[in-house]
Amino acid sequence: MQNKIDNIIEEALRVFEKTTGLEVNLQTEQLNNTKYPDGLVQIARQDDKWHFTVEVKARVTRATAGMGKLDPLNREEKMLMVTEYVTPPIADLLKDLNIFFIDTAGNAYINEPPLYVFIKGNKPRLTLKDKTQKRLFKPGGLRVVFVLLNNLEMINKPYRDIAKAADVALGTIGWLIRDLKEMGFCIEIGKRNRKLINLKNLFKRWVEAYPEQLRPKLIKERFETANPNWWKEINLKAYGACWGGEVAAANLTGYLKPAKATIYTNEPIGELVLKNRLRKAEQGNVDPPILVYADLLATGDHRNIEAAEIIYEKYIGRFIREN
Repeated sequence: MQNKIDNIIEEALRVFEKTTGLEVNLQTEQLNNTKYPDGLVQIARQDDKWHFTVEVKARVTRATAGMGKLDPLNREEKMLMVTEYVTPPIADLLKDLNIFFIDTAGNAYINEPPLYVFIKGNKPRLTLKDKTQKRLFKPGGLRVVFVLLNNLEMINKPYRDIAKAADVALGTIGWLIRDLKEMGFCIEIGKRNRKLINLKNLFKRWVEAYPEQLRPKLIKERFETANPNWWKEINLKAYGACWGGEVAAANLTGYLKPAKATIYTNEPIGELVLKNRLRKAEQGNVDPPILVYADLLATGDHRNIEAAEIIYEKYIGRFIREN
């Protein structure tokens, strides 16, 4: 994994220097520093010099952008996201969120006056494949991580119990526990006990992977309604369901006026649909599946990212920090 990170940094800096004519140097003495885990970059033009904290991402999605916006390091330091390839829509989103980035294709955004660079639309030139891809952040692994994050004691339960709670095959649990250990998220305590560690990073990785790896598999149907306030008038518990996404955020924070409703349920939704006059639609404004914080970040919307931050600070951050 470290080799891939090094390769991404080296290639992205090389292409950026060639594309812009600016002098770029990686401050290697800062590598593996806990504050700058991926190092520092110096960009120079004549007598002007700019320094940026490097954060490497194998891939950047809307959720990654949202997490980057909320990352405390991005507020304390001038952070530069380095990745393999940024698509034009994601480049626009990163620019809109004022998140600096460069990629191995030569796309970039940096706005540190008098330095301004914005390049998008360059196609990827190579793929730096990771030969050690893990199952942990594939759909089955994400189900298990979600269960473990919601109940930290579950890591010590029998594999059969974990598999049942996550609704995955029993045979996958051993592989996933092994991944957790190899990736630094789980340690053995004595002969019979395990403990989850590095929870903040595990949670972050889950949020980034969830929208593309798991969420599409959870969506059963989409609906639309002419009544924008329909969600205020029903009790979802009566249907064996609960709110997620923007409606849940509105209820938790009072901050949003929801444009889209997300429903979590394992129950049939026929009665809910009929009583609330929901109509099937390919691109509706109501869709049933999972998790408030991750759903909000996946939109890339400023207000939703701000609401996600409130939810994190109020309901999530303490539980992660205390571990």
